[in-house]
Formats: sequence, structure tokens, C-alpha cells
Amino acid sequence: MFHNNMVYKGYRLTASVSRLSVGGSRRPAFTATVALGAVADQYGLSESHLVPFFESGGSVSSPVMAVDTAINHGRYLVDAHSHAA
Repeated sequence: MFHNNMVYKGYRLTASVSRLSVGGSRRPAFTATVALGAVADQYGLSESHLVPFFESGGSVSSPVMAVDTAINHGRYLVDAHSHAA
């Protein structure tokens, strides 16, 4: 079992994985989005973000790799937000 979420600098990052059908290939392909929400938010509201790699047509061969890509993008967004503030 792999984890699709983590807490990073006060934000909960949650990856949502999707499985794709790629042409006539029998091999699965996966993409993901990432949702960011403040850990302190008692209502659990989070904002979903597209991952540029997947949005540009990229995919990966396993759900674990999709989660990793999405979570890393979420960390980048948190870091960019904290530097801008």
C-alpha cells in the first residue's frame, strides 16, 4: 500500500490518481492531480491543482509514480507560495 498524501509545511497534499487507456497498448498509464489544504482548516477545504507534466500529455507507468509526481508538484507550489509571501 502506498500513501497518496503528506503534510508539508502546514499543508496537506493529497494526490488523486487516474488510470488512462493509451491507444491499443495493453500497458496501463497513470496521471494525477494534487489538492492543497491547510492542516489547520477544520472543514478540510482544499484546492485541486493540475500537474504540468500530466497536463502537457505526460503519463507514468504506475500509480506510485503518479502520486510521487503530484506530491512533488504540490511541494513546489507550497514552496513558491511561502517565498512569495
